[in-house]
Amino acid sequence: MIFSASATHALRAMSCLAGGQQSQPVLGRDLAKRIGVPAHYLAKVLASMARTGLLSAVRGAKGGYRLARPANRISLIEVVLPFEGQRALPGCLLRPGKPCRDSMACSAHSAWGVMKRTYTDFLEKTTVADIRGGDPAFLAGAARGVRRPAAGARRGRSAPRKKRLRKRP
Repeated sequence: MIFSASATHALRAMSCLAGGQQSQPVLGRDLAKRIGVPAHYLAKVLASMARTGLLSAVRGAKGGYRLARPANRISLIEVVLPFEGQRALPGCLLRPGKPCRDSMACSAHSAWGVMKRTYTDFLEKTTVADIRGGDPAFLAGAARGVRRPAAGARRGRSAPRKKRLRKRP
C-alpha cells in the first residue's frame, strides 16, 4: 500500500481492537502477537495513537489499550494522518507539492481528480468499524502469503556461527 509501516500497523491494531470486546483493555504485547508486529515497535505506534485521542491507555494489572471512541466514530483518515501527515492526502500528480485545482490544471488533472476524490472519500468516510478484524491470522499476514515459522522452530540461523580468530602480527 502507499502508507508507512507505522500507519499500516496502526490500522491493523485499530481493526483488531474494534473486533474485540470494547470493555476489556488489551495489552500492547498481546495485540502485537495477534497482528504479528514487534511489540516494541507497536508500543510506539500505540502511544502515538493514545496521544492523539484515538486510544485510551489504562495502567495497572488490568490495563492495556482500548478504543477511546466507538469504532464507528473513528475514520481511517484520523488513524493515518498522525503517521503520514499531508502525504496521506494526495496533491497534483505531475507537480508534487502543488495544489491540484481546476484553475491551475495539469494534463492529468481530470483523470487524477476522480481517483484522488475516491481515495480521499474512502479515508474520510470509512470507519474502523468498517474494517473491523475478526481473523487474527489475516491481520498477521497469513492471507497475503507471509510465511510464519512452525511452532517450536528456531528463528535465525540454522547453526551457530564459528568464531574467527584474528592473527596477531
